[in-house]
Amino acid sequence: MKIKIALRNLIISQALIFIFLVFAYLFWFPYSFVHLGGFFDTAWMIIFVDLILGPLLVYFIYKENKKHLTFDINVLLSIQLIAFVFGAYSLFLKHPAYAVFSVDRFVLTNVSNIYPQPSWFHQAKKHFFSSPKLMVAQLPVDPKERNSLTLNVILNNEPDLGSRPKYFSPLDTHLDQVMQRSLNIEQLLLTSNEEEELRLFKSKHKESIEKYSFFPLTGNNKKDMIWVLDTKGGTPVAILKIDPWKLKISAVNYDK
Repeated sequence: MKIKIALRNLIISQALIFIFLVFAYLFWFPYSFVHLGGFFDTAWMIIFVDLILGPLLVYFIYKENKKHLTFDINVLLSIQLIAFVFGAYSLFLKHPAYAVFSVDRFVLTNVSNIYPQPSWFHQAKKHFFSSPKLMVAQLPVDPKERNSLTLNVILNNEPDLGSRPKYFSPLDTHLDQVMQRSLNIEQLLLTSNEEEELRLFKSKHKESIEKYSFFPLTGNNKKDMIWVLDTKGGTPVAILKIDPWKLKISAVNYDK
């Protein structure tokens, strides 16, 4: 009987966690953002507590005719539920609300990094069931506001431009300017040691390599990779696990 109870707990937990993680993977961490957004750390915590620790504790605690058995089982189920809610909320805070182009790179701005903090919840509500928005961050036009922003970032350690939705515009409204800042693919091919990663990309995408633009991408876990976008529409294509800062300075198309 105890095995049956533990298995029932496991099956219900599996179904709940599977549905949630599929949702998070598809909507909160699309475009392979799972490699940059801290998805796996939190997902493994949820899986461990709810799929391994929970059923095991139910198995060991369950004894027929045990006094207060129902109470014990309910306590364990409550702990599992609290752990799941905590893990789900942690994943929500980590998921990128925006992928923002700032200066020469894209930065993933997760929900908890939206600035200023009073607007955090208001902004986060817009993205609960949606994928990260592709945006461009621009310095304020007003010189006083621009200088104040710069000084606060440098001297007061306030969040940079990429965390301030106030200064964001949709990527498609600045697509031409952004594409001019892409990495030079010829230099990328010459200077990168990740030949296998590039070979796989080229074999998968048979079209001319000129159809794609390559940008540094910084994630929540402070890892840097290369994000590939379709040059014409700005549609995300792939993430290459290549450190863009190992490339030569000349790898950036500043002369476009």
